[in-house]
Amino acid sequence: MDIVEAILDAFNAHDLDAIMEFFADGCSLDMPRGPDPWGQRFVGKAAVREGLATRFAGLPDVHYGDVRHWISGNMVV
Repeated sequence: MDIVEAILDAFNAHDLDAIMEFFADGCSLDMPRGPDPWGQRFVGKAAVREGLATRFAGLPDVHYGDVRHWISGNMVV
């Protein structure tokens, strides 16, 4: 869980460089808001970074406080 907490710390600092260290080149990130019924999916590091940058710009005080996460293989939910 140390890695999950490090990811959470990076998200709460809005540190895109630190966040992206945890993502593989072929990663994807599903965001709860977006044009599709499920939100929006970003595929690839560049798209994920841009999606997160947009989120942080739109919600500059966003903070992730719930540290309950599930890990399955190389996926964190």
